[in-house]
Amino acid sequence: MKLQKFQNQIYFGWTKFFLTLKFHYNFQKKNTIQTNRLKSFEKSNQNTYLFQRGLTKKFNWVQKGDLLADCSGSNQGELSLGRNLLAAYMPWEGFNFEDAIVINQKIVSRYTSLHIQKYEIEISEKETLTPNIPNSKSLDKNGIIKIGSRVHQGDVLVGKIAPLKKNSDFESQPENHEKLLYDICSLAGYKPPEIPQIQDNSLRVPIGVFGRVIKISICLYSAPNFQESKFPKSQSEKMVSIFDQKYRKPQWTNIYIQFLNIKWKKKHRAKPGPPILSKKLELPPKFLKVIIYIGQKRQLKIGDKMSGRHGNKGIISTIFGDYNMPYLPNGECLDILLNPLGVPSRMNVGQIFECVLGLTGRILYTKFQIMCFDEIDGYEASRSFIYSKLLQCCHQTKQNWLFSKRTPGKVYLFDGRNGQLFSQSILVGCAYIMKLIHIVDEKIHARSTGAYSLITQQPLRGRAKQGGQRVGEMEVWAFQGFGSAYALQELLTVKSDDLLGRNQLMFTLLKNTPLDFGTPESLRVVLRELQSLCLDLNLLYSLDNS
Repeated sequence: MKLQKFQNQIYFGWTKFFLTLKFHYNFQKKNTIQTNRLKSFEKSNQNTYLFQRGLTKKFNWVQKGDLLADCSGSNQGELSLGRNLLAAYMPWEGFNFEDAIVINQKIVSRYTSLHIQKYEIEISEKETLTPNIPNSKSLDKNGIIKIGSRVHQGDVLVGKIAPLKKNSDFESQPENHEKLLYDICSLAGYKPPEIPQIQDNSLRVPIGVFGRVIKISICLYSAPNFQESKFPKSQSEKMVSIFDQKYRKPQWTNIYIQFLNIKWKKKHRAKPGPPILSKKLELPPKFLKVIIYIGQKRQLKIGDKMSGRHGNKGIISTIFGDYNMPYLPNGECLDILLNPLGVPSRMNVGQIFECVLGLTGRILYTKFQIMCFDEIDGYEASRSFIYSKLLQCCHQTKQNWLFSKRTPGKVYLFDGRNGQLFSQSILVGCAYIMKLIHIVDEKIHARSTGAYSLITQQPLRGRAKQGGQRVGEMEVWAFQGFGSAYALQELLTVKSDDLLGRNQLMFTLLKNTPLDFGTPESLRVVLRELQSLCLDLNLLYSLDNS
């Protein structure tokens, strides 16, 4: 947030949510006060936490263009989305194979992110809010969850019921076992309860979502009246103020009102023609809208995605403790281990230059703002500049391991597990690493039982459909490579689209009999599609078991 409108002003003060400015118009007598609301508990377009904090102090003199407040993605007005980590390009027992990343346990808290999920529900006049919902907790008397409540999957956020229409297909009817129970109890003089003809339309927490309720917004909408005004509220208020200033005298006001009356009569006077049928205008009724914001705190874990500035992205494969990570000759442990094979394949050597130059900036406590690493200023200009800074660090700190004439930019590291020195020198530097929005908690999903597809009769796939991971063609190759024939047969038949075998699976387990595998339904679908192309294909069943 920067100052744009006024030239000079004195900062008056700011609280957690408001920032107030007292302006001086070139030291005039009259001053104006402008109040800007700082954003807090706001949701960004990527469902991350967005907030603003004030930077200036009380009674400070600020001018146009000065920075007043910072947001969650900037630091002193500069874009700040990641962290500077001490990185090394070295293989680590196959854990960073294929762009995988090994990180230190101490940086997990530094990459903890806050996420906000938004859920809304509309309540019409025929629907009712109620807290009397089964298995509902932390609901107030209006049926809305309380702020600060911790919610999990399936919890009720807003309790809403609606009456069912008569002869409705969704009308609740007792099950067969309930009817039998009512008949048995009626012989003993028990009268079965009346089934309430209502439908539960409550808002619940979706699958895989957990967190704490941080904000609740309640909006009341009414039927729009288009005859009231043709202008927005701000524009209409501005026109009214102009009218008050221009026609402040009574005689001018009366003249203007008479002019409006004549203009209205001229526009709405009756004209010859067919009779007009008057009909009452039907507008939608009033409805209530409840918006609930749920905050989530997610730490860095295995499966999350991280990236640098040069497209060097990867997945976290493992997290080691500080005592198991390699360390420098001065005893400082590394934060992250990257795969060196990811550099020559993508030819993004800029990350190497950035990593080494970042190490010099960390030691000298300086910031470098340079162009992209290229040779526009001469042959090997980037390499010469970086080597000169490394040599400067070596002279100022009196640490000879920072610069080696034989292998400049590389350092001999020690193994944190046994304290031994590695046989080869390793490239070490300070890299700028960001945490991407691809969170493992939003991607992993599994399934035990559930719905099946109507056409293929296969289990549904995808997190949104409450499905599991799909065993595709390449996964079948993996099973074949390990020789797991029986597991593959189960996955392609009874666990997929074998209707007969799927229904007989429970009986074979109870009776301890061998399972007979049938024909997958996908094969039948392919045959029907080929038959629709006038290709007569049929299955031949052999009677013998050979």
